[in-house]
Amino acid sequence: MGNMRKMRNVHLWIGLITSLFLFIEAGTGLLLTERWLMGSSSGHGQHSEHSSGHGEHLSMMDAVKKASESGAFDWNDVSVVMNHGVYMVKLNDDAGTMVTISPDGTVISKEANKFASIVRGLHVGQVGDMNIKWMLDVASISILVLTGTGIYLSVKILRAQSKKKRKSLVV
Repeated sequence: MGNMRKMRNVHLWIGLITSLFLFIEAGTGLLLTERWLMGSSSGHGQHSEHSSGHGEHLSMMDAVKKASESGAFDWNDVSVVMNHGVYMVKLNDDAGTMVTISPDGTVISKEANKFASIVRGLHVGQVGDMNIKWMLDVASISILVLTGTGIYLSVKILRAQSKKKRKSLVV
């Protein structure tokens, strides 16, 4: 029975510590996916907060349009645009091309990787033409609820163990 109790305690502590990290990740992920929760609009037309060191900061769509005019890609091929301090543009091509653009409209890199494109699409809630962002929201909220209740129950168990240990020392 002693080994079982040790395993439960190891499980409890690892679960508690990991739950804190998962809770933070799910919460910040939800905030980044649903920017309105932080009082922001969807991000279109906003200026980037990050400096690229290249010059003027254009709105996201103006920077993407300027980059497309440079001949790096066709404006009509743009599928998804993400703002990560630099603008990430996913193209509607079979190669899964991702173009990184600075806030001044300069093309930083252009890479074709179908697998990376699928992973990025899942990460931002876009699979092909389907918008699955709501699935990310459901997953984030579920993780918040599960980890929040897990943390609460773990703390209750630890308090009960502590009280039991103190009582056994007094007797």
